[in-house]
Amino acid sequence: MNRAAYVDPTARLFGNVSLGEDCSLWPYAVIRCERNHVSIGTCTSLQDHAMVHIGWNEPTIIGAYCTIGHRAIVHGCTIEPACLIGVGATIMEGCVIGRGSIVAGHAFLPPGTIIPPHSMVMGTPGRVTRRIDKVRSNIIDALLYRDNARAYASEDHRAWERADLAALGQEADTILAREWPVWQRQGIAETDQEEPTA
Repeated sequence: MNRAAYVDPTARLFGNVSLGEDCSLWPYAVIRCERNHVSIGTCTSLQDHAMVHIGWNEPTIIGAYCTIGHRAIVHGCTIEPACLIGVGATIMEGCVIGRGSIVAGHAFLPPGTIIPPHSMVMGTPGRVTRRIDKVRSNIIDALLYRDNARAYASEDHRAWERADLAALGQEADTILAREWPVWQRQGIAETDQEEPTA
């Protein structure tokens, strides 16, 4: 396990759980795996009351620079890097969420749903409503939570009052330049040419 930025004392972890550097687990988040494993990527936040579990045959893998919203359920699925999972969303076994996507609040994705990169997903059952270009803003959101987590670790609960969005945007650009080619090679293939814009 690498150095997490912040794990709230009320968060609960059971089983084979790997936490990436600078990730954060917020109040009452739960990760539980009785078989397989759970992997949380670098700079990913699991927010208040979120629940991560495994499927019977599926691990749960959440990539880097993701935000898992309050009360979301992530269950035996794969979430590629730079995704935002909205408040109360449910993602079931065997689902794959392509990089740079947003799953809207309260969406429900049935088992085995495959979401292409750069998708906005809404509804019950969840479906792609349009293509989006939110990779950079999703990374900035993850960086905001990283900085908040580092502050919480030292009992500073007002870090966002000092947030420098321009500096975070520059950091996001650096991350994209370094990581995007890797994410393209490792993730779901697209038929359309991918070119995230600043």
